[in-house]
Amino acid sequence: MARTHSSRTPLSTQTSVLRASLLLSLGLAPLACGGTAITPSDGDGGSSSHAGAGDAGGAPSYAGGNSEGGTPSFAGTGAVGGASPLVDCPNPVFNPTTKLTSCSNGRSHRVEAIECSSMPPGEGGTGGAGEADPPSAGAAGAPSLCTSNSDCSSLGPYGFCDFGEGGLVAPTCQLGCVKDSDCRTGAVCACNGSNLGRCVAANCVTDADCGANSLCAPASGICGPSSFQCTSTKDECISNDDCGGRACAFNGEYRACSGAVCGRPFLIENAPRMAAVEARADWLDATLTPNPTGLSPVQRAQLAAHWARLGQMEHASIAAFARFNLQLLSLGAPGELLEACNRALADETAHARACFALASAYGRTPVGPARLDIEHCFEDTSLTAIAKLVLREGCLGETVASLEALAAAEVARDPAVKRALTKIARDELSHAELAFKFLRWVLASTPVEVRDELAREAEQQLADFENDARNAEPTLTDERLAEHGLLAADALRQIHLAAVRDVSRPLLAALFDAEESSHA
Repeated sequence: MARTHSSRTPLSTQTSVLRASLLLSLGLAPLACGGTAITPSDGDGGSSSHAGAGDAGGAPSYAGGNSEGGTPSFAGTGAVGGASPLVDCPNPVFNPTTKLTSCSNGRSHRVEAIECSSMPPGEGGTGGAGEADPPSAGAAGAPSLCTSNSDCSSLGPYGFCDFGEGGLVAPTCQLGCVKDSDCRTGAVCACNGSNLGRCVAANCVTDADCGANSLCAPASGICGPSSFQCTSTKDECISNDDCGGRACAFNGEYRACSGAVCGRPFLIENAPRMAAVEARADWLDATLTPNPTGLSPVQRAQLAAHWARLGQMEHASIAAFARFNLQLLSLGAPGELLEACNRALADETAHARACFALASAYGRTPVGPARLDIEHCFEDTSLTAIAKLVLREGCLGETVASLEALAAAEVARDPAVKRALTKIARDELSHAELAFKFLRWVLASTPVEVRDELAREAEQQLADFENDARNAEPTLTDERLAEHGLLAADALRQIHLAAVRDVSRPLLAALFDAEESSHA
């Protein structure tokens, strides 16, 4: 019988408490009910209305009219003049690795559903499913943090060790595929050369499912997995090359350039950067020992991968605050902000150790972070560039992280996991407070042109994040995983939308309104 948690705090209550706490810390409590839009003033008429709260399950619309002669909508950059890239495929060439047809304009699409070329794990090949290694000492019980495909044999003939892209994620056991029928309904088998394919979500199987002037093509997800989606005449980009440092992602209707961030990022050149995961035992909080009794090997694998990923993000946040410390000094910021930044840096170190300890416990292998590449992390040290970075990393990233940890702590039943999440939620709230206080300090000392630029950046970041959150792939709820800190994607989507809609957006509106009034 499924457990019920009647005492669980509603998400709306959590967001209200979070918003009220931040407003009080900023001295903006009287503005809590303002609902004013975050839009720049241009002196030529009214500003766009983006303030609507939307229905209970969604987020506000951004399609409202612009100011007369004012700024454009920020729902996506698109091609120059509003034109969409053609949904054609110039110079088509069949790619034997992906089994897709590649086009010279950067697109690829699925003409036919062709089985992947693969070899069973441990029978030759290079990387992924073809790697031949002897079983590791921990193979019994299918440890998730694997070193070879043989570690994943308990998942069946298509179990393989996924080393991720560029080593940015912890190597974990995954269930591969050879043909579409190996995947659940609503997914197809995406091939990868001599390696096993991977099941990815899809609203089309081949081009024939998309109708005239449309192709069945891969679409990126920023905070979630990629999928196959029909192309559209509304598409504003084909690949990341069209987006000038941002990502070309599917927003639920069409492909658009997005700058959404996930969790607590260390951003360099508009992209989050993290260290890889490696086997080491010197980054573990020895006081955290979860009880995995009753979990299946696959569930343990999912939890180990989840906590290792969070560990990477928390580790990256250490770098983000170390950089912010120097940035504050370069701007001559008040000592109060420096002290809060130093506390945050220590907090993130503790968070990383907690997450890696949980990942190690579930995966039965001690893991921690490898070296972090910090090249180009100080490219632009202007006040405006720093403020834009804090908008993304702090006012949005830390706020979302706090609400996510708070919601996960509510559901968690393992004492060690609940303790870790409760501390993370509390600390991330103070980090968000630091970000908003910094922004208020910046707005109080900058000319109207800079405030307008930051207002536009804020609205763009909010829109990007909301679009990507709506596009997160729904998953079946596994209550056992949630009890150990891993929420389903549909629950996360609602948390992320609520954090932006009910906390970050009204807080930013209150800040910009307060500074506009004081300058007026």
